[in-house]
Amino acid sequence: MRQTLFLTILTAVFALLCSSAAAQSGGDFEITRSVIAGGGGDTAGGTFGVSGTKGQPKAGTTLTGGAFSLTGGFWHPEFGPTAALVSVTGRVSTAAGVGIRNVTITITAPNGSVRRAVTGSLGFFRFDEVEAGGNYVITVNSRRYRFPQPTRVLQVVDNVADVNFTALD
Repeated sequence: MRQTLFLTILTAVFALLCSSAAAQSGGDFEITRSVIAGGGGDTAGGTFGVSGTKGQPKAGTTLTGGAFSLTGGFWHPEFGPTAALVSVTGRVSTAAGVGIRNVTITITAPNGSVRRAVTGSLGFFRFDEVEAGGNYVITVNSRRYRFPQPTRVLQVVDNVADVNFTALD
């Protein structure tokens, strides 16, 4: 039993030593996305040397000297740009141009989420923080008025104004 445990531990230590050596590159001394950690002291090899500190209190700062530089801390993956947040606004009115209040407008996002707005006293509505870069379905709904085109598909790439609905006479 002791011999099996000893062999298991020895195998695990050997595997750890082999895996840490694979994190370095050869050739022109290229090391990518690595962190020198483990606490303090000087490390030297050939013409290069590194002095480390425990906990890296200056993490995120770049240290320079001569032709070399070192950024302490942890690296994060490169994130792509996120979609901008824009506004979609419009008005609901009669054929005569009078604003209609208390009309419900819904906007359905590409992911299926639905938001609602109610027109104000002059018939205006507004949706803020709409993610640009998608097609949205906008629908007008009123108990009293009918609309020739109550549903529209709108491609949102920037702020959108004048999403207007005009009721039938």
